[in-house]
Amino acid sequence: MKAIFILIPLIFVAGCIGNDSYQDVGDIPFDAATDDDSFEICNEKNIKQYYSRYSANTSAGYQGEKRTLEDEVMSRYKFPHSETQNGYFTVRFIVNCRGESGRFRTEEMNFAYKPFKFDPKISEQLTEIVKGLNGWIPRKGRSRNYDFYQYLTFKIENGQIVKILP
Repeated sequence: MKAIFILIPLIFVAGCIGNDSYQDVGDIPFDAATDDDSFEICNEKNIKQYYSRYSANTSAGYQGEKRTLEDEVMSRYKFPHSETQNGYFTVRFIVNCRGESGRFRTEEMNFAYKPFKFDPKISEQLTEIVKGLNGWIPRKGRSRNYDFYQYLTFKIENGQIVKILP
């Protein structure tokens, strides 16, 4: 019986090695229907999560740190007051080795973590604001820059942003 449990992971791993279509959870493949084809990834096979740290690398971030990012978002956001607009709005994307962002994906949920559709006045506005953030700092290490995944989650109460995560 033990051999079966050992072989299954090995078969899975062997099936993934050399398979260019293999993806990790959270990967954002190019979608010709929604993505800007002028946005270039520097190394499609080596896109790290924003929080991952490994030797000789500095973590990625935003110029001026989180406070500057929050100030930029809040200065652009027009608060459409609505008692029915409550939940989390997340924008996931990639920052390439030049600090440019692209491949934006969104997810919307209520405070019970159930799917929820925000008013487009909120969802479209937040997506455009995130697309317009230009202060991204790429991952650096071993004398070169790297691509990374990033996300911003907006906690929204009554149509107003009350917190920006992470």
